[in-house]
Amino acid sequence: MTTLPARFRDWFDAQGWQPHPHQLALLDQTEDHLLIAPTGGGKTLAGFLPSLIDLSGQPHQGLHTLYVSP
Repeated sequence: MTTLPARFRDWFDAQGWQPHPHQLALLDQTEDHLLIAPTGGGKTLAGFLPSLIDLSGQPHQGLHTLYVSP
């Protein structure tokens, strides 16, 4: 399992939170996935966390992440 980078671990700690297992599991995914979790289960952050980590480490040109919400 991919380790959460320090700056993101620090952010979770500052909020008094711990990442949910499904949020960490999505860091290792390279294909499309469907995540189903209850309201308040951290789905949105799970979806964006890999992009946020990727963008924090290197500049990027063009479209990086597409978010579609019902």
